[in-house]
Amino acid sequence: MSSIGMNYCITNKPVEGREYNQLSIDGDNVFRTLDIFNEISLIFSEGNDLEETLTSVLEKALVITGMERGGIYLKERTSGDYLLTVHSNINEEFKQIHGRITPEWELLLPVIIEGRVVAVSDTCAADIAPERKRSTIREGFRSYVSIPLKSNNLVDGILMVSSSMVRQYSKFQKKLFSIIGQQIGLALKNIELMEKLRSSHEMYSELFENAVDGMYTHDIDGNFLSMNQAAADLLGMSIEEAVGTNIRDYLNEEGLEIASAIHAQLLNGKSFIVPPILEIIRKDGKRVFFEINMRPLMEDGKIVGLHGVARDIDKRFNAEKNMLIFSRALSSSIDGINISDENHNITFINEAGAKIFGYSRSELVGQSADIFYAEEDLPNFNENIIPAIEKYGYYNGLILARKKSGKAFPLEVTLTSVFGDNGKTITHFAVFRERNTNNHIY
Repeated sequence: MSSIGMNYCITNKPVEGREYNQLSIDGDNVFRTLDIFNEISLIFSEGNDLEETLTSVLEKALVITGMERGGIYLKERTSGDYLLTVHSNINEEFKQIHGRITPEWELLLPVIIEGRVVAVSDTCAADIAPERKRSTIREGFRSYVSIPLKSNNLVDGILMVSSSMVRQYSKFQKKLFSIIGQQIGLALKNIELMEKLRSSHEMYSELFENAVDGMYTHDIDGNFLSMNQAAADLLGMSIEEAVGTNIRDYLNEEGLEIASAIHAQLLNGKSFIVPPILEIIRKDGKRVFFEINMRPLMEDGKIVGLHGVARDIDKRFNAEKNMLIFSRALSSSIDGINISDENHNITFINEAGAKIFGYSRSELVGQSADIFYAEEDLPNFNENIIPAIEKYGYYNGLILARKKSGKAFPLEVTLTSVFGDNGKTITHFAVFRERNTNNHIY
C-alpha cells in the first residue's frame, strides 16, 4: 500500500455525518425523503434516454443516502456480469478496475445472489482484493454501500454509493437503501418492458406497412379496421376507401359460407391452422383467389375481431406447369375440385366436389383429404398412387372412395402435386368425378 493510502487509513476518523445523513425518521427528514422518492419516480416517467435517466437518478440517490459519489451498474444479459453504466466523478484507472462486477467479487455475492444490501464501514479493514482495495483508497472511497436494484426478486443492477469518511450504517439506513434499490429496480424493469413494447410496435408497424402480403384487421361484424397498402391493392382500392367497408362486400356466396364457418370457429376459441382459399371480387369486378390466414384479435382477454393475412395465389399458380388442370377444373361445373396443402389438409373444394361426397364445403375445409378414401383401397393408394405422383408428378386413374354416409363408390381422379424450388411439395390438386362407363376425365 502506498504511503498516501496508509496515511489515509490512519488519519481518517469515523464520523456521524450531517444530521440528514443519519436519515432520522423524525421531523422534516421523512418528508424530504418522500419528496426525493417522488422525484425519482418522475425522472423515470420523463421518457429521456437511459443514460440521462440513470444519471439523474444517481444524483437523487446520493442526496437521499447522504453519500458523496457513486455509480450504477446494469446487468449484462449474455455474461451475467454488472457493467458500470453511469457514475459521478470517477477517474479512468478506477473505471478500468471497477467497471465490471463479477461473481469473483466475493464481498458482493450477497448483493448479486441474495439481493441484500452490503455496507462497508471502513474500506481499509474490509476483505477486498488487493488491487481493488488500493484503487478504492486512492480514489478516496473510505466507506461504501452496494444496493441491489431488483424487481421480482431478480437483481438487474447495482447502485454503489460511497463516502470519503468512515461511516456506520444502522438497520434503518440499510432498510431504506433496500427500498431505494427496489424502487429504482422496478422503474428499470418498466423502462425495459416499455422499450421492448415500443420496439416490437415499431417492428410490427414496419412489417405491416411494407409486407408483400395483404394484412388487415376487422371487427366481429367484418368491418375493416385497418389494412396495409398490399391489402388495399388486392381489392383494387386505396386504404382510405377500403377501411370501413365490410369483408362480405368482396365475397361470393360460396366464399361467404366458408368465411362464416371459419369466423365462427375462431370466435369460439378454436384454432384453424390450414389457410382456406377464397375467391375475392375486386372493386373493378375482377375475380381473384387468395389464401387467407386468420387469427383472433384480442383485447382485455376478449376476442374483438380478427387479424388476417391475404396472399395472392394467382401468380403462384401461373408459375406452375399444372396451371391448365387448375384452370379447367375451376371452370368446370361437373368435375369435383380439391386443393390441399403439403400435408394433404383441404384448403379448397368446389360445390360439385363436396356434393359428390355428401358434405357441405364448410365441413371439408381444414379436414385431411384422407376423409375421401375407403380403407379397402389403401393398398392401391400406397402401392400405385403415391409412387406415380413421386415419379411423374401426377396420377390419373380409378380409386375407391367413401361418401359421408359410409357408402364406398368408384371415383375417377387426376391427382397432381406441385413442388417448390427446394423439391418439397407446395400443394396438391385433385380433379374427380363419380365413375361413369361412358365418360372419362378429359
